[in-house]
Amino acid sequence: MDTDQFIEQAEAFLTEIEREFYLVGSGRKEQLEIASIFDRYPDLFSHQTVEARLRERAQAAEPVAARYLATFAADGYMENTVKAISEEITNRELAATVEWDGEELPYRQVRTVLAQEPDQARRHDLHHRQLAVTAQQHDKRAERLRRLHQEATSLGFESYATLYETLKGLQLPMLAEAMSQLLSDTEAAYAQGLENALTGARVDPDVADVSDIIYCFRAPQFDPCFPADEMVRGLHRTMAGMGLVRGDDFGFVLDIEQRPKKSPRAFCSPVLVPEEVYLVIKPQGGSDDYDSFFHEAGHATHYSRIAPDAPWPLRCLGDTDITESYAFLFHYLVHNTRWLRDVLGIPLQTAEEFRRFALFKKLWFLRRYAAKLHYELTLHGGDPAETCDAYVPTLTEALQVDIAPENSLADVDDGFYVAQYLRAWIFEAMLRRFLEEELGEAWWTNRETGWFLRDWWWQGQTLPLSALARGIGYEGLDARPLVEELLGLW
Repeated sequence: MDTDQFIEQAEAFLTEIEREFYLVGSGRKEQLEIASIFDRYPDLFSHQTVEARLRERAQAAEPVAARYLATFAADGYMENTVKAISEEITNRELAATVEWDGEELPYRQVRTVLAQEPDQARRHDLHHRQLAVTAQQHDKRAERLRRLHQEATSLGFESYATLYETLKGLQLPMLAEAMSQLLSDTEAAYAQGLENALTGARVDPDVADVSDIIYCFRAPQFDPCFPADEMVRGLHRTMAGMGLVRGDDFGFVLDIEQRPKKSPRAFCSPVLVPEEVYLVIKPQGGSDDYDSFFHEAGHATHYSRIAPDAPWPLRCLGDTDITESYAFLFHYLVHNTRWLRDVLGIPLQTAEEFRRFALFKKLWFLRRYAAKLHYELTLHGGDPAETCDAYVPTLTEALQVDIAPENSLADVDDGFYVAQYLRAWIFEAMLRRFLEEELGEAWWTNRETGWFLRDWWWQGQTLPLSALARGIGYEGLDARPLVEELLGLW
């Protein structure tokens, strides 16, 4: 098929897929059915079609759009080959339960209960029950990854990593080196922060595992600062300060209705950009709920402000590290002392205490993802059933708590998404520093910020992250603002 036919089918397919994930995640539908959607577009992700898109990428007069189309085709081809396995894993997890306190607790609700369980022994017991369910899918996940590795080479790439390095421009060796430096630079600060967090939560550090970190990050002492009924108003005040709302219209659909099967975490569904974008939330309150809500609001605000007449590849595809950067920009407002004081009315001393807590939480996640990048480079370098053995030692060294081997394949996203998250973390710190220097410490109250961001958003994904970095005075991605922020706590 020619490029116009490919784009027409791709747009229809992506809309169907996004709507399916929205319906299931929002609790409007109980079963995920993606295999049938792929089956309705048999030519879209054929080997022949992907090869054509890869050739077009190499010859295109408009290389950015052609790269996005080639990446979409390759991603779709890869997922199409494993769609039945993916669907089986997801639906098994949706149906799975864990016996707890005489009841059947849904598997996907275990994390919420872990965060609220104050007894370490009970918390570890529940975590082990959760891991037992996770382990049941291990062989399926290994089979799925093995198949993905095979398909990457069938497309003419040396390896799975080479496929995504080439199509997404991830600069994996350079990023891995930068993350090694981040781990080294923050090691002492992290060790001190971890000790403080575990001690403050009355957790025995000698036997601490990831479930204890989940409990620490629940931070119930800050709950009064983050009431569920203030989340939407807080977002509205923030966006109004930047001139990004008209009356009560956020520019996207806010789905806040309570449904039993609704995802407990907020998510964004860009079903049809920019006309049909959903921000789904099941308001519970607490700092973690605010984090996820504002993060997804960053996605929704970005998607809903892309020019409706922009070419489809630049409107609906693109490098996800770009939209993740905007998500982090909104997300980390929730950790800003002045924002906490001015928007939520939190006393300055309490806001500063929360900022210190949140900065350690950010450091935990950054070190976790830095370690995950190193692990995934190893994982995708051989048979996943064997290379997954690197998971426990790699993450244990970075995080200094017990790491469960059962998660070694469950804790992996396709296409080196881990690298795109890390690139977004780096760029968000650069962008935030630029906004503070150019528009003031309270940049979210300045309508010039809205105009600046809207200009970028309106263009869609025309410019890669490296070009956006040059637009704010950097030669490229620079991790120094991020590391300086993390070290500024101690």
